[in-house]
Amino acid sequence: MLWLIGILLVTIVLTAWWFNSASIPSADQWPPISEDEFIRRCSPAVNRERALKVRRIISEQLGVDYDRIYPEQRFVEDLGCD
Repeated sequence: MLWLIGILLVTIVLTAWWFNSASIPSADQWPPISEDEFIRRCSPAVNRERALKVRRIISEQLGVDYDRIYPEQRFVEDLGCD
């Protein structure tokens, strides 16, 4: 019975660690960028106001700093959405 509690405790700790490490973009990998740099990284014909509005919505909904949202980021792999 004691070994079962141990296994359960280890599982809970590892799961909590994985969720905490996977959900926040790394500051080293995704340093802050300005709005102008964000637009430069977008496709050539993108509407500036619309792109920045989408960036703001993603930031608010995911709890990620606005200036750490990049156009090339992937929701699951880079922003931790799953």
